[in-house]
Amino acid sequence: MAELINSFPDFSGAFGDKRLDKRASQVLHKLTSGRSSSLRYIAETESEQRSFYRLFNNESFTEQAIEGSIINRCSELCRGRHVLAIQDTVEYNLTANSGRIKAGSGLGRTGQNDVLGFLMHHSMVVDAHMGTALGFSSIKLWERDQESPDKHTRKYYNQPIEEKESYKWIEASLKTRQLLTDAESITIVADRESDMYDMLALIPDEKTHLVLRCKANRNLSSGQKLYEYLNALPVMHTYDLPIIGDSRKGNKKRIAKMKVRWNKISLPRPNNSNKDLPDAVDMYVVEAKEAGKTNGIIWRLFTTHPVDSPEDAMQIIEWYKQRWFIEQVHRLLKTDGFRIERSQLEQGWAIRKLTLLAMMAVLRILQMMLAYEEDTEQPIGEAFDEEQQRCLSMLNEKLEGQTEKQSNPAKPGTMKWATWIIARLGGWKGYTSQRKPGPIVLHKGLAKFYNIFEGWQLYQTSSKDVYTP
Repeated sequence: MAELINSFPDFSGAFGDKRLDKRASQVLHKLTSGRSSSLRYIAETESEQRSFYRLFNNESFTEQAIEGSIINRCSELCRGRHVLAIQDTVEYNLTANSGRIKAGSGLGRTGQNDVLGFLMHHSMVVDAHMGTALGFSSIKLWERDQESPDKHTRKYYNQPIEEKESYKWIEASLKTRQLLTDAESITIVADRESDMYDMLALIPDEKTHLVLRCKANRNLSSGQKLYEYLNALPVMHTYDLPIIGDSRKGNKKRIAKMKVRWNKISLPRPNNSNKDLPDAVDMYVVEAKEAGKTNGIIWRLFTTHPVDSPEDAMQIIEWYKQRWFIEQVHRLLKTDGFRIERSQLEQGWAIRKLTLLAMMAVLRILQMMLAYEEDTEQPIGEAFDEEQQRCLSMLNEKLEGQTEKQSNPAKPGTMKWATWIIARLGGWKGYTSQRKPGPIVLHKGLAKFYNIFEGWQLYQTSSKDVYTP
């Protein structure tokens, strides 16, 4: 079998049993090289299938140990880098399998409609300059008690922030800051839910920055309202934003004309916030607003990075747009890829542990996506060993056409070059007029490559054993 990606965790000593360590690595590899999260599907033999099921039901094979292995590896890879730590929350709906899953085994409510499942809040780390996916710096899984009272009964709004579920944004940021002490700098990137005064006041330090999307029309220390203040600013920059059409949502392909404004602001502490927090926090706000549309695109972003030029403002917008990649993690885990919500496992704890391992399998797909999106020369050795590279070279010769348009445009020996080959195997045509390969195409292509590679390995071995007089 092929060697695991360099950013994958080393499970040695993680579970206190060498057999469990080895089996966990085997399952992770099977998930990476397959197209399913089904243990029955990825196991090659019945005895291997039984061993996989025993692993996930073993109490020593814990969520905490898996999480620790994942984030510790990420810490090593971030040394000396400026990284983006992109946060988000996702819920897994397992209601369809509620009759199979044992009660009290790690599942509960996830929403207001008594949906059975669990939630996960995580922070994905990306190199801010190269666009390379490095791993995860924080992962938290939990379930809500099905008997817990609603927000109004609990007087949620009067609770300390540490007792609220929204504390997950602060907790993940603190863990990331603590873990990545050897990083050159960290920029926390998050969506509207993270827009809390506590987050703005507690997280930034000398090397930790924020890029958060604004949720509300906040008061400013000047007495003005944020939205009205931004509207009164002159347009400082414009750019064109290509919008991909989505027929399912009735959205047409178009070019959005974006107007950009920015300035430094001061936000006073709200009356209902912790009185121990500073009376005000100073930061910058960047607004990108579509011209000529009442309900067009609008992003209002708080940041602790100085913004003094159009280049600075566009950098903040580009960093915020990286959130798209964490959304692809959810898509690959839930629906079009590993289909965690269709798992046939009978323990909620087992499904949660399977999800953690599948996250690492998704990482390789994201690394290829980012390699093709960004104009970088990330070394191929970060994902494929020498033998795999030789196999890729042979496939490249077969997949390239006779014309320049049908040739692999990337530099050999780079991740982008390998991604072109994997995407072609996944059904992508390779023309520049096409969209760049997406996560599902790469998922299919990677699975096909591993099947080809294993056959190629068998041929290499058998050809050496052939007797020649």
